[in-house]
Amino acid sequence: MYLELKKAIIDWLIENESTWQRVIQCHEEFKQYIYNNEGNYIIGGEVVSDFITKADRLLYSDRHEIKGC
Repeated sequence: MYLELKKAIIDWLIENESTWQRVIQCHEEFKQYIYNNEGNYIIGGEVVSDFITKADRLLYSDRHEIKGC
């Protein structure tokens, strides 16, 4: 996964801190990097999806909650 994409995802998460269902909305924002037209993962799409979930957890969870990352 490219550093530029990781930065864009993290920037989006930070800029949208108070967004309702932030992780779901972030997946929607970056869906072209995750899914094809049929809704299946593209090559590397699952990595992007996991990165979004884990980045959000690292940014917004309490310290004791991030063991599972």
